[in-house]
Parts: sequence; C-alpha cells; structure tokens
Amino acid sequence: MVWLLLASLALLFFIAIMIGGLVTKQVGTEAQTGPRDELPPPTIELGRARRALANLYESLPIFLTLGILIIIYSAETTVTFVAGLVFVVARIAHLYFYMRAISPARSYAYLAGMLALFVMAGGLIWRLIAG
Repeated sequence: MVWLLLASLALLFFIAIMIGGLVTKQVGTEAQTGPRDELPPPTIELGRARRALANLYESLPIFLTLGILIIIYSAETTVTFVAGLVFVVARIAHLYFYMRAISPARSYAYLAGMLALFVMAGGLIWRLIAG
C-alpha cells in the first residue's frame, strides 16, 4: 500500500510539473519566473491540466487517508491492495483521457477511481468490525 500512496503522490507531482511546463510554453520563461500578475487566459491544454489537477485534489485526500488507515489498522488484503492499484491506474487514465479530450472514457476512469475508494473503505470497515 505504501508504494501506491507514493505513486499517487508522484502523479500529483507530475501534473504540477506538467502545468509549470505548459505555462512556460505559453508565456515564456521570463513571464513564468516573474510575478505572473497579468497572464493571458490559459490555453485549452493548460486549462485541461489545471482541471485534471483540481479533480485529483478532490479524491487524493480520501485515497491517502484510506491508505494510511489501512496500513495503521493492518487491513491490507488483496482486495484493498487491488482497489488501491485500480485507483492509481484510474487516475493516470483520467489524466490521459482528460488531456486528450477523450469522452466518455474520462468519466469511466473517474468512476473506476471512485469505486476503488469505496472498496478500500469497505475493506477497512470490514477489518475494523471483524477484528
């Protein structure tokens, strides 16, 4: 589970770096390293990257919390691990589909990630109840 938590944080880092690169591509290094008070509206690609990051911000705290609690309460099973893996893969797929404007695949990837969170939560609750 620890590796999945780290992979999700690596995805977050990747998107942040990608956004920085897209901003630099749009406005140049000088504007990017300045105060950025008067930037032009984002390109379509930059807007998508920012929305994908905002979307990840919604589910990543839940994933990290569940993952940490699963570790703390020794609730890691094949089911919770696979659910965590599905979440990470689904979030990577979501980013890819979002950046390429591939719908409804983007929505399916989002749904897969959310369902994986429910499975992780169920596995944790089962462990806490069953002891």
